[in-house]
Amino acid sequence: MQPMLRAIKRHPLLSTGQGRVMLLFALEGVLIQYISSINGFGNNLYATNMGASDVQIGLVQTVANMTAVLLLLPSGLIGERLRSPRTLPVFTLALMGVMYFFYGSVPAMGEGRMTFFFVFLALTSGLLAVYNAQWQSFFGDVVENPRKRNDVYAFRNRFMFFIGTCTPLLCGAAMSACAQSAEKLGVLRVFYYSCGAAMLIAALILRRMPVSDRPRAEKRFSLADAKAALSEAAHSRTFRSFFFCILFFYLSWHIDWSMWFIAQTQYCGMTELSMSVLNALSCVGQLLTIGLFARLNQKRGVGFSFLFGIAGLVLCPFTVCLCLVLPMAMRPAVFILMVAIFSAPQSCINLCVVQMLLTSLPERGRSFLVSLYTVVITLSNSLLPLLGVHLYTFLGANARALFALNVGVFLWRACSLLIFVARYRRERA
Repeated sequence: MQPMLRAIKRHPLLSTGQGRVMLLFALEGVLIQYISSINGFGNNLYATNMGASDVQIGLVQTVANMTAVLLLLPSGLIGERLRSPRTLPVFTLALMGVMYFFYGSVPAMGEGRMTFFFVFLALTSGLLAVYNAQWQSFFGDVVENPRKRNDVYAFRNRFMFFIGTCTPLLCGAAMSACAQSAEKLGVLRVFYYSCGAAMLIAALILRRMPVSDRPRAEKRFSLADAKAALSEAAHSRTFRSFFFCILFFYLSWHIDWSMWFIAQTQYCGMTELSMSVLNALSCVGQLLTIGLFARLNQKRGVGFSFLFGIAGLVLCPFTVCLCLVLPMAMRPAVFILMVAIFSAPQSCINLCVVQMLLTSLPERGRSFLVSLYTVVITLSNSLLPLLGVHLYTFLGANARALFALNVGVFLWRACSLLIFVARYRRERA
């Protein structure tokens, strides 16, 4: 908490008119990170304690993100037609707030609870992905100066990493104190109810965000305008370069998301508490490095900082491979230590990607283009984790299959790193 308080007191922008914006974004970020931490830590455990199979675990990511895919383009078109940039994000937050109360009640829904689990998963985690796409465009409208975006976004992320450290520890400790699945589900239900309240508070905070209404146009944003905006983006060399490179990166990142949980629980013997410690230590490392990368962005550019985030991801599959050859008693400690180290530079990924996206996009139809971009990335996040599980099953669904899959992921991410190194050197030249 002390680093955040020092950031508040010392940050030069807080003495300007930008200070209120920074504080409001920080508060909103805390609530969104709380919800994201509960989702990331709890969704798979929620399904597991209700009896989900490996394939259903793979579907957790797929269902949430396919919902986002279906809603992203309509929400982008609606967002362009609304005069106030805040209307749609506020509505989305309020809707999710209500849906989380249903999601927390799923274990009480009888034999069909797994069906209801996926329905309300779509209306919570799925809508959260839609909100994140809307937020990127909204952020660009509120903070129009590209140089100030780095400061505001880094300040927001400091608060997010702090809450991302505490939340998994609290949830993991509460679950580890329970012996029965029904008790563990009861703990998760309380946390999901709190997510509903957090969403409603975040909606109120967003309503107070100072942002100018869009100027009235002679005609509203139409499908013809969307086609023109897409054509302009497709003919932009800057956007094409960014889009195809970042897509290759995300494909390499997403393929082992579901397998990561399977590796931790089935092959490394990790409990809810040890997984919460891992998440907390990862957030501590990212909290300590976010300021460094914010300053590095100012000095060397976001393209340079981004290389460190990819490098951390490249080394993560090596952790699984190493643990598979160690005695079972050593695996949890080694896994936690190595992943905590390798995840520290990943604090720069979101910090850099959002700025690279906003810089590469044409101004025309930005909300629509952000939604379209997010559709593609979300499709990757929907299908690649399930593909990873199917590859693991095809290879034998054993330790040898897990080892082979992670070697392939390591090589894929290494290629992604080389692509961004070449891209950065070309931009510098």
